[in-house]
Amino acid sequence: MNFYKLLGVAFNATPEEIKKAYRKKVKLFHPDINPNGKEILKVLNTAYETLINPEKRQEYDKYINRKSLTRILEEKLLDFLGFTDKPLRGLDIKTTVIISLQDGILGGEKTISYERKVVCQECEGSSITSYSQIVKCDKCDGEGRIQTKIGKIICFKCLGKGFVVKNPCKTCKGFGYIKTIDQVSFKVPIGVETGNKIKIEGKGHCGLNGGKNGDLIIRFKLDTGFFEKSGKDLILNLKLDEDISNYDYIRIKNPLNEILQIKVPPNSTKHSVIKVKDEGYISKTGERGDIYIRLI
Repeated sequence: MNFYKLLGVAFNATPEEIKKAYRKKVKLFHPDINPNGKEILKVLNTAYETLINPEKRQEYDKYINRKSLTRILEEKLLDFLGFTDKPLRGLDIKTTVIISLQDGILGGEKTISYERKVVCQECEGSSITSYSQIVKCDKCDGEGRIQTKIGKIICFKCLGKGFVVKNPCKTCKGFGYIKTIDQVSFKVPIGVETGNKIKIEGKGHCGLNGGKNGDLIIRFKLDTGFFEKSGKDLILNLKLDEDISNYDYIRIKNPLNEILQIKVPPNSTKHSVIKVKDEGYISKTGERGDIYIRLI
């Protein structure tokens, strides 16, 4: 039986980490709390006494660290599938946020909701709670490996642990994490363009076995509304119901939803373009573009 995996510590765990993990498990399986705890405590005591004693731990490590090429390949496969006790970084979450021209000009703060995986607070990611029961794997008889024609291979019933958990955490169903809806606030960069990204560290999916959380990657998409965009300039196709000669002024809304009254130049035709200075989009350096009104 793999004592490291039983206590839930890494192979290079310090004595302090081993003591902390042991005390936590002892509290879970005290007979007053867990009816099945008496037998489990015997195994936990053996694991603790072995790993806390430098000489016993050294001999135990020699036993479990005997590696063949087959075993190395198995461990790499298990690491890839996530069946490992090594700290694993959580996956990044990528999402797209639509930004209006107004938000891009003014900047400011925006809040979004999104789904992410977080460590289960009930079992602290171990899948084991006070009502769980740990039993020796009957497939490998607690060894963590089974004999085949090509030699010993890892037991895929217990994934090399030598034990299985009956009645795992009800909250996370033994996964060690739950899905939740989280919220995050961030500043919209002034002059943001479609395709620009920002990274919010630690707001991705939770890590496994004490690994760091992934990051939240936000990709921006600029919604130009009724405008066409060319750099920081905006183009508006304005359809008129009457002949252009009947208009002295026209009214439009700029990207900030402010109403602008624009004088129509004399001798304008249906192909005329009216320039409205400094009412367009904004660059990252703070320079405002212009609005070009195409009269239709």
